[in-house]
Amino acid sequence: MPKQEAMAKVQQLFKSARFNDSLALFKSFILQLLIQGIYFVILARTFAPEKYGAYIGIVAIVSVFMPFASWGSEQVAIQNISRQRSAFREAWGTGILKTLIFGSLFTSLILLVYSFFPIPGISLEVVFVVALANLIFLKLNDMVRDSFVGIGLLNYTARIMFLVSLNRFFGVLVLITLFDHPSILEWTVLYCFATFAAAVISTHLLVKQVDYPKFVLSKVTQDLKLGFSFALGISAQSIYNDIDKSMLAKLSTLASAGIYGAAYHILNVSFTPILSLAMASFRNFFQQGVAGIRGSFELCKKLLPMSLGYSIFAIVGLAIFSPLIPLILGAEYNDSATALIWLSPTIFFRTMHLFAADTLTGADLQKVRSGAQAFVALTNAGLNFWLIPLYSWRGAIGATIISECLLMVILWSAVYLYSRKALEAT
Repeated sequence: MPKQEAMAKVQQLFKSARFNDSLALFKSFILQLLIQGIYFVILARTFAPEKYGAYIGIVAIVSVFMPFASWGSEQVAIQNISRQRSAFREAWGTGILKTLIFGSLFTSLILLVYSFFPIPGISLEVVFVVALANLIFLKLNDMVRDSFVGIGLLNYTARIMFLVSLNRFFGVLVLITLFDHPSILEWTVLYCFATFAAAVISTHLLVKQVDYPKFVLSKVTQDLKLGFSFALGISAQSIYNDIDKSMLAKLSTLASAGIYGAAYHILNVSFTPILSLAMASFRNFFQQGVAGIRGSFELCKKLLPMSLGYSIFAIVGLAIFSPLIPLILGAEYNDSATALIWLSPTIFFRTMHLFAADTLTGADLQKVRSGAQAFVALTNAGLNFWLIPLYSWRGAIGATIISECLLMVILWSAVYLYSRKALEAT
């Protein structure tokens, strides 16, 4: 009987909408892995660790400001649309307006600050092109992606996610075809154009499948507090995920940034199945969270076991296959294999804190999530500032592991406390 019940649950899982959504996103991620893997290898071998490290460093700096470029409009849109379908047109239109306004402001701010604190080997023109691509064009594309998430059409979300990688892959092919010794500026210009093209195509797709956006200028000032909370949390996440690469470029060497960046890229690739499940479930956390944290936590308990199982499988897989890195990328990336092995346990920590975080967000406790992420981001920056000058990329690994573990403990403590409070109130 237990075996029959288990088989019935497996069959029910395969037929569920969440499984189909996760599968569509997972297929998209697999295609992205293939495309990203190819152009990642091409870029790494084209630029060598020094140039590649410089490129990674500036992308990491811009990434810190990406959530504020739209002021959290994507997450606000998912929350509003998932709970009320009629909010779609205004949510999308408001997100576009906020992206154009705040994206331009933060691009200007980055250029101003960078003119006083430059990274060797990276021109101001490169910074401008990367900021334009990621703070405006990519965020407009993300707004379309998350509008599809809010509606529940995740098969289109999957297509849009793949579209960005595909366009950038074509950009890399153009780079190596037209230039014998390409510069970082030449690559970033192609990168920017590819991102712009993706935004145009995805916008057309959303209009065709759903409706046109509705622009109401007065709506720009609404939900600013909630949007800031979302933006702060995502920005904090970007800081503890990416600031170590920028600090390596500044406090150590560009070669060490390239070694660490290569290992971190592979780590992110291995985490994508968990991200696909989390993205497929994100709107469900908002829907379940209408009943409070007990509702969103019930969903978390269903998703966490199989996610943790995958994380352990991925850690073992990375340890087995890490020696292949220098064979694929070149002998100069030999230390990336060691870096990847030491970084691999963070997959488990990330899985744990990701679903705890979504449990809080779904229950309208985003400010708690954002506060924890901001605290960990500051802790991570301090650890990197201390450890990188002493231990180079090894210090960055230590800071990452400590920060990911700390965030896991804080967020699960919050879930426990708010769940217990909700239980006592009933």
